[in-house]
Amino acid sequence: MAEYDLVIRGGTVVDGTRLPAFKADVAVAQGRIARISGTIAGRGKRELDASGCIVAPGAVDLHTHYDAQLNWDPYCTLSGWHGVTTLTIGQCGFGFAPCRPEDRDLNMRMMNRIEAIPYDSMVKGMRWDWITFPEYLDSLERQGLGVNVASLFPYSPLRAWVLGARAARERTSVTAAELAQLRALFREGMAAGAFGFSADRNLIDRPEDGSFLPTQVASREEFLALAEVLREFGVGHIGWTIPAEGLDGVRDPLANELMAASGRPFHWGAVVNLDSYPGIWQAQLEWLEDMHRQGYPMYGQVVCMGIDTRFTLAEYNLFDDMPGWVQPLVGTAAERAAKLRRREVRAAMKHDLDECMTTGFHKNWEKVKVLASAEPRNARFDGWSVARLAAEQRKHPLDAFLDLALDEALRTEFALTDFFSGDEEVLAKLIAHPYTHISVSDGGAHTRFAVIATWPTHFLAHWVRDKGLMSLEDAHYKISALPAWIAGFRDRGLLREGFGADAIVYEPERLGFVYEKPVFADDFPGGERRIIQKARGYRYTIVNGTVTFEDGGCTGALPGKLLRSGA
Repeated sequence: MAEYDLVIRGGTVVDGTRLPAFKADVAVAQGRIARISGTIAGRGKRELDASGCIVAPGAVDLHTHYDAQLNWDPYCTLSGWHGVTTLTIGQCGFGFAPCRPEDRDLNMRMMNRIEAIPYDSMVKGMRWDWITFPEYLDSLERQGLGVNVASLFPYSPLRAWVLGARAARERTSVTAAELAQLRALFREGMAAGAFGFSADRNLIDRPEDGSFLPTQVASREEFLALAEVLREFGVGHIGWTIPAEGLDGVRDPLANELMAASGRPFHWGAVVNLDSYPGIWQAQLEWLEDMHRQGYPMYGQVVCMGIDTRFTLAEYNLFDDMPGWVQPLVGTAAERAAKLRRREVRAAMKHDLDECMTTGFHKNWEKVKVLASAEPRNARFDGWSVARLAAEQRKHPLDAFLDLALDEALRTEFALTDFFSGDEEVLAKLIAHPYTHISVSDGGAHTRFAVIATWPTHFLAHWVRDKGLMSLEDAHYKISALPAWIAGFRDRGLLREGFGADAIVYEPERLGFVYEKPVFADDFPGGERRIIQKARGYRYTIVNGTVTFEDGGCTGALPGKLLRSGA
């Protein structure tokens, strides 16, 4: 009779603690690691050959937006394809609970605008068998999961519930009664299993009408009230999305207050290298170091790769940190086109190019490429930068950019290369810093624009194997144990007896991507397309002791758990 449910044999174990790697077998019983030892005599109901492989904890991703996609994709792909076994949703203050039935459409339109989740897919794919936040967690638990999922309590829908969906975007303060209700609902959410709360203060993120998010206008006293409730529970963290320019020599005192009030880790995004803010990454790292000297557990999120986005002006929104660009890029393709033809609109957009310090784009038209024209008459421009196009046509770059798009009913596909600077020398310093965590996958968001959720594969293959940036021991601590601690997961992120049996078994030399470049798949509800990249080199992905992916193929098993902070 088999003594264990699963035994992983003959691999090199990197357990996430930073202890030196060692040869060992790993045995699993009832979803948990039962034994790790050189040679395990007992047999398993299933035995996996890990010879020539690394056996390590699954990656933990603390910045995703799978809140909608989980309704139709329990594996949270792309993340599930790339070794992620545990992730958090409810980031940036965004989510779908609590939400009254009459506010559902507005919420979906907001998420379509900000996170570029296809609206038709949400309409066709979301169950909406919940209203409150605890009911949403219960819905996820009922559906079956291919990864472990934890949720922060997103503050935008919470504020919208108490103040009203529209008023929450406008009012900058709350009454004493409303504050008490906010506290009570957050307390209820924490009791149901939330791992803290999240907010977005970054003005590049605007809802469907171009106005402000509830978290962008909320008062200091509201956030401190939530932090005080978080202290009562003693678990979880604060997820915070802030504008990069706010850290350019100016440190956010609210962060100190929130950590002092909550006693919990503060996890913010993102530490970045920007052309428009030379040296900002150094100021950000200095801020992290100063906070730790003061005893505050603050961690910055970093992206471990250069980011290229591909887009059409019919739906793109990541120019919203320029005020004059917001309204022209709100609405349907026809509505946008009408506005983009107006002389006064273009004048305002050109003014912002000169006056605004933007996040991913700062008058560098060499970074904006014509990826694919929609009309044969324009095919010769494919691969050109907008700078080249403007020089050829003797136009202002903005006019060349917009005129081409308008000539093709905004169907021209552009690429914004190096959205955050991909300078590898700087990236290496950001990734290796002790107070940063590799995150900001934005998995489930920007589904037609970018594939950042491939980060575990890129990190392990490029930075660890090829570049030797850090040891395997440090690498798996960085992507598993550290984020699990930040989030407040008590039994995840390590290969340790008694912990949840979440693991990846991979061949280091084979690790990489299936496609030379990302490709499109029409696999969202309604046939909506998204851009994808699959992984190679993972022999097995294991969630709670059950294989979910084997040599890249999905097994169909749904062993994931809805993680609850009080469990």
